[in-house]
Amino acid sequence: MCTVKEIREAIREDCRSQHDMETADIDRIFQTLPFSQRNSLLDKPPMPKRPYRRRKKEQKS
Repeated sequence: MCTVKEIREAIREDCRSQHDMETADIDRIFQTLPFSQRNSLLDKPPMPKRPYRRRKKEQKS
């Protein structure tokens, strides 16, 4: 599985070699991508899950 960082590097390398683009142009393209925001969920480790507890059965009166 690829990380966001690896995907960015692959896109950057492709833009440089295949399309002869400048760094400023590549950065402008990254701003339009959905994973370009700094507060991405994929950049942080996952939140730990709460422990599972069984619900108490309700007694019928």
